[in-house]
Amino acid sequence: MTKKNFTEAGTLYFIATLFNRGIGFITVPIFSRILTTADYGIITTFNSWVTMIAIFMSCGLHNAIRNSFVEYDEAEQPKFLSTVLTFTCIIFAVSMAVCAVASAIIPVNVNMALVVLCLIQSFGNSLINDYSYFLMMKYQYRARTALMVLPSLLSVIISIFAILFVIKDNLYMGRIFPTTVVYGIVAIIILITVFSKTKPLLIKKYLKYGLAISLPLILHGVALQILSQSDRMMITALRSAAETGIYGLVYNFGMIATVITSSLDGIWVPWFTDKLQNRDVKSINVSAMDYVHLMTYTMVGLILVSPEILKIFADQRYWEGMSIIPPIILANYLIFMYTLYVNIEHFHKKTVYITINTLIAAAVNLVLNLLFIPKFGYVAAAYTTLTAYLLAFILHSNYAKKIEPDLYPLKMFLPSLLQIGITIIIYYYMLKYWLIRWGIAVLYVVAMFIKERYRIGALIPALSDKYAFFRDKNR
Repeated sequence: MTKKNFTEAGTLYFIATLFNRGIGFITVPIFSRILTTADYGIITTFNSWVTMIAIFMSCGLHNAIRNSFVEYDEAEQPKFLSTVLTFTCIIFAVSMAVCAVASAIIPVNVNMALVVLCLIQSFGNSLINDYSYFLMMKYQYRARTALMVLPSLLSVIISIFAILFVIKDNLYMGRIFPTTVVYGIVAIIILITVFSKTKPLLIKKYLKYGLAISLPLILHGVALQILSQSDRMMITALRSAAETGIYGLVYNFGMIATVITSSLDGIWVPWFTDKLQNRDVKSINVSAMDYVHLMTYTMVGLILVSPEILKIFADQRYWEGMSIIPPIILANYLIFMYTLYVNIEHFHKKTVYITINTLIAAAVNLVLNLLFIPKFGYVAAAYTTLTAYLLAFILHSNYAKKIEPDLYPLKMFLPSLLQIGITIIIYYYMLKYWLIRWGIAVLYVVAMFIKERYRIGALIPALSDKYAFFRDKNR
């Protein structure tokens, strides 16, 4: 990619991820006021099930799409995508048939409407994820941005209208039903787009290759969902949907810090793959250091100002959740850290080890949740999740260092973790003194801008030429 395209892609991915990953946070001021905490909890639990089922429905084949760009030439890549989408459609059809037979034969006390909506939305998520990875590897960042933004944006707009003017009872359906319809329509559009160029295919060679890579990652995906979603399901089951609503809202708030990671991941993964193929380890480590700094600045700033932002964005019923903001944000930083090492494992096709390491962390999370959620509620869930992600980082980094010992030295994270640790201490001691916290945040941001002024000049195209002399001198 050219420097101009790289900058444009990064900007577009940031905006897209802000909608895709941060939509729960962005819409907090609206949904926290028009829904009860119980309704919010049901929606959160439903979304957790959608994410979990989508893993099985897609068989994690989006991971294979990424590897297919290394294994196959350009002419074969659309055929590989067609095979993946066709296989996903077959699984969806079988799932719907099983659901229909089960509901007719087995008397169960389950809301079948929610089950059907869950399957449809999972199908839509699967196709969007597959096609998004294809566009990412093709550097078609404008199309990928539209695919990331439009479904989330449309579902939010329609949901708000439905809750305010259409749905009178069971308000959670006003969020769930419109979202399912939108994702179903987008899935149909993707199928028409792909199959109009390459007819539906089910080529054994591609399917065998894809499943060999992705099947071990199904358990990895399930483990990831256990790490990120099981706490919400368990809070609902062991405590109440109202507590899940509070926890889910604060968790979404904390995840705003991962918007930068997710947005840059769209250009980081193909760039990282290319550099590692050419054994340019030095360039990877240099850029990774900048990446770590950027995430650290984001985490520190967010922790310091989060109580007031939460008060602005959420109804007073959710304010008690501010006590768990620091462990949630730190957990998201650990996600960023271990993902760097998971990318190494992906590159070398060590998917079995990815799965084993993540399963161990997920199992620990489940056990800790069972032990502590019944007694301490959602507060325990925040700290058990943090513990599990720390374990995941240790396991993935340890194995990745055996494969690529020169990539990502662990010492690169120590100063950042120290900054975040000190910030968390300040947060709890100064929780009631917002002026002091915000003052520290302003001073920190100013100091970081001064420290990074040369790199900021290099990243902003409009200032690039102006600061060229200083950048060259700094190097």
